[in-house]
Amino acid sequence: MTAPATAGQVPDNGTSPLQRQDARQEQARSVMNALQPLQRWEQFGVPKLCGAMSYGLLVAPDIDIEIYGSLRVDTGFSLVSEWAQDPAVDRVLFLNAVNEPDAGLGWEVRYRVRDVPWTVQMWLLPTDYEGPRSADLVESMRAALSSQTRSSILRIKESLVARNTEYRSIDVYRAVLDDGVNDVEEYDRWCRSYSSTGLLNWRPLPRR
Repeated sequence: MTAPATAGQVPDNGTSPLQRQDARQEQARSVMNALQPLQRWEQFGVPKLCGAMSYGLLVAPDIDIEIYGSLRVDTGFSLVSEWAQDPAVDRVLFLNAVNEPDAGLGWEVRYRVRDVPWTVQMWLLPTDYEGPRSADLVESMRAALSSQTRSSILRIKESLVARNTEYRSIDVYRAVLDDGVNDVEEYDRWCRSYSSTGLLNWRPLPRR
């Protein structure tokens, strides 16, 4: 996915990228505790937390969930209509992409935590969806990441956000984990040759 040039408003205050990420995780967990999306979706399919929150790489205030089940529009709206009654929810969106490469139905719920707008992005995909599945990337990402590579990824993401540059998170991960990129200047050079578009079926190698 292409991340917007926004980030959870966590002040620097001399903290490390990992410490700032931990603070964003705390905000994200408060959103998850309030909305209970994984628990609520279980009645309609198999929900999986994926994306940056699941890897411990949060910069943009986004939470990604994939649900595998029957593609019924009414299921998602039955949940969204209840979430919309929460005063902390200020926006809900629906996307019908059944004829697109994503081949699913999408809902977004924006929930404010201490004036930071967090977006919960939920994709309902068919049980036999061939992928690539973001949920299938979680374990391999966790196995590949170290404190050093996590810090590099977070620094690059924060630098891109600071200069208001949109980016694909998967490109940042590929650059750091496959090619040893360390900072945003190296990442800019890497992108000239290797930036991607569309869906990617990529997996990092396990940490050596």
